[in-house]
Amino acid sequence: MSGDGAAGPTVAGVMGLLAAGGGRLLDGRGLNSSYRLEWAGRPLSVKVHCAERSSVTEFRRIGRVDAALRGAPWYPPVLASGLHGARRPRLVVVRPYAPGEPSDDARRRIAGVVDVLAQLAARGREVAADEELVGDYASVWLSGAREERSGVEPLLTGRWRALGAAMDEQLPGLCAAARRLTRPDGLRVHHGDLHGRNLIADGSGRLTVIDWDEAGFARRPADAGKALWLSCRLGRGDFVLDPAATGRFLSALRARLDVPYADAGDLARLGALWFLPRRGHVTLLGRRGADLGDWYLGWVGRFWAGFRGNLELVADVAAALEARSR
Repeated sequence: MSGDGAAGPTVAGVMGLLAAGGGRLLDGRGLNSSYRLEWAGRPLSVKVHCAERSSVTEFRRIGRVDAALRGAPWYPPVLASGLHGARRPRLVVVRPYAPGEPSDDARRRIAGVVDVLAQLAARGREVAADEELVGDYASVWLSGAREERSGVEPLLTGRWRALGAAMDEQLPGLCAAARRLTRPDGLRVHHGDLHGRNLIADGSGRLTVIDWDEAGFARRPADAGKALWLSCRLGRGDFVLDPAATGRFLSALRARLDVPYADAGDLARLGALWFLPRRGHVTLLGRRGADLGDWYLGWVGRFWAGFRGNLELVADVAAALEARSR
């Protein structure tokens, strides 16, 4: 089935098609649902946000980012967006569908990721965003680490006790690093999940950045911190950083964004805040799938099991690059 809207897709139209079975649910373990459908012969990507995270603020945030990024060759613009449904409204965002496949190895996309990071920073300098649109994964920990840690405590029993111990050991240092990297005048567009597998290459090699669910604005390099962990690891499912890939990533950050090698450790600690479990997130995952909550805790548990060794690797690589640059 496909839409017949000559004037372009609408939220009501695409949701009607989905309700009639006219779309294909795409794989994913996140809280939101992604679909592909045809509208007047054009392939579209439809993101249906979960009800708990749908709001007018989210609608405004994505719209403001869209205004800031339109025209960027790697950015799929919003074609339609809005809150849909009466009882439990959900934010729906419609974009062009990006043809192609993600790279099997995210390390191959490091140059592309850093190029996007540089453009996001540049575009951020050109906008003025309301404070309610500014924030990233570190914000909740900086404003209320004790409350967030207490909230997740009931989940960290039995086999997850080691995860709780890692949080208690590392959280103060992670928050301190995030504060050191925060610049009140350093606003940048924030993707929220930027890494090599969210850069899709078509047959011509053109890249499109997908998954803009968490887009907004930030005053710290949160995208770069997260991308360090997700783009430089040896493979999916593990968190063993590749020294060569880490070196390429840090070198590109210095060349494109003037990030000193001395900041590499703080950047890694900032990115690590994304891997701290939050009770609300784990609970919502469990509602979507009975096994997703445990899967997620096991996933972040593997991250923290190797955190010390990886942090030492980042420090060693950064020191070698600094020595070589003198």
